[in-house]
Amino acid sequence: MITVVVVIVVIACVAAVAGVFVMTRRIRATALASAEIIPGQPTNAPVSWAGSHDPEARLHRRIRDALALLRSDPKLGYEGARIDARVRIELAATELDNRLIAAAASPGRLRESVVAQSDSAVTELENVAAALSSGADLDLARIEALVSQMTSPPQLEN
Repeated sequence: MITVVVVIVVIACVAAVAGVFVMTRRIRATALASAEIIPGQPTNAPVSWAGSHDPEARLHRRIRDALALLRSDPKLGYEGARIDARVRIELAATELDNRLIAAAASPGRLRESVVAQSDSAVTELENVAAALSSGADLDLARIEALVSQMTSPPQLEN
């Protein structure tokens, strides 16, 4: 009788450990997926940015959300120019996101300059994404200016 109880307790402990392991892996996978600015493309952003209030983390999440809005463009599935514009914007946004990740590890003076310049670029990204997702006509000059703004190296103050 004691042997049966011990076996049941051991099986219950093993099941609990396995459950915690599986749950932890799922939570981590969800956190990693939520950090991706482009679905399926891993990011270098720290997992802690998912809920961080640091300026770089907030800008990272704003980039992610703007790109998700951009992908909701109703004309995206059948207009080649819109697909090309979306891909160019996503590549530029990835470069901007990587700059924010590097800035997070930089000294404060450098960080502030990069964050300030990135903030204006992210705001324009949000505006372009909102316009395109509402079905507005493709403004190639505005998209080119946005891509240039996101990929231009920051001007550091002296």
